[in-house]
Amino acid sequence: MKCIPKFLKLVLISLFLLGYFPSAQAEVGVFPNKIVLGSSEALSGHVGFLGQNLSLGLKSYFNYINDQGGINGRKIELLILDDKYEPNLTIINTRKLITQSFALIGYIGTPTTVAVVSEIESNKIPLLGPFTGAHQLRFPFRRYIFNIRNSYWAETAALVEYAVDVLKKDKIAVFYQNDAYGQTGCQGVENHLMKKYGKEVICKAVYQRGEKDVSAQARKICACKPDVVMMIGTYDACASFIKTAKRLGCKAIFMNISFVGSYKLKEILKRDAEGVIISQVVPPPTDTKFAAVKEYQKLMQKYFPGKPLTFVGLEGFIDAKVMVEALKRVKGALTREALVEAFENLKDLDIGIGAKISYSKVDHEGLDVVYITQIKNNRFHLLQQKKITPLLPTQVTF
Repeated sequence: MKCIPKFLKLVLISLFLLGYFPSAQAEVGVFPNKIVLGSSEALSGHVGFLGQNLSLGLKSYFNYINDQGGINGRKIELLILDDKYEPNLTIINTRKLITQSFALIGYIGTPTTVAVVSEIESNKIPLLGPFTGAHQLRFPFRRYIFNIRNSYWAETAALVEYAVDVLKKDKIAVFYQNDAYGQTGCQGVENHLMKKYGKEVICKAVYQRGEKDVSAQARKICACKPDVVMMIGTYDACASFIKTAKRLGCKAIFMNISFVGSYKLKEILKRDAEGVIISQVVPPPTDTKFAAVKEYQKLMQKYFPGKPLTFVGLEGFIDAKVMVEALKRVKGALTREALVEAFENLKDLDIGIGAKISYSKVDHEGLDVVYITQIKNNRFHLLQQKKITPLLPTQVTF
């Protein structure tokens, strides 16, 4: 330092204090004035609606926290990379984010998130709130992955029970995407239907991720004359299936799980959306009897006026709230291991959705509730809010 001119020393010190250089002891992504969080999301491509809205939900709450001065003087910087819902891009993005971010938040999708589990675990970087209910993120136990939403097994179990116990319908067919996401959901339907009711799925049809024409699959399932069609797919394929099935005269009740992208599905279906049932992991973003919904609406109006209120956005908003709460509870130096400990010490956290979030050293599943909704008169109506623990699955060959 002796050979460095005095004015240059002052410049370097100023840059350090402004957060341009981390200290030698600081964790990756932690600066004197900011904390960098990373996310790989589908901002474009055939499920771009999901990433775009999840991002808005995350940013709405982080913007609010930053306007309050951040967390102990550090503002949150959210670094989001687009993976187009393609696992290879998710891997590339994650390797970049690990070198720049303190923690990860809000990934989109099963095939994409499952592809980076080994990267996350080997680099010991926490991931909070992936937008997927995949069992691969839950079993075996993953020390660095913290789920907020309930699993796809739970969602499908709740739908099966609603179909059989409430609607008295047990002739169930499954339409699913041919990857880890669709296979997980299909397995959940088959397992719960057999274990609880001793019934088998009457027929199945599969489509490839990104496939546009699913009319053959619709014809196959309609020919089986099901009471209910469980759908484990994305909004474009599921909307195409429902439209085709209705044109074929199929009288089945169509049920989807949360990843479908409820508002986009409704937008594409238009009049054909009437009566469609969708399981959710958060309440309807228009239901202001929930405190978190009121807060979400207020902050979206402040920071992103004119943008839609969606289930996906509300989930991102909740992810951000949980992350902030954990960051506030970190004791001592802000390290990744300290953040893991802070998550594991969150007990009965009330975030205003009618259900509490808890973690432990052996349980990283935050919520145990599923919300059943139905589209009526172009609006989402809450039919049921249910705590559910799905029966453990048996091996299913696809």
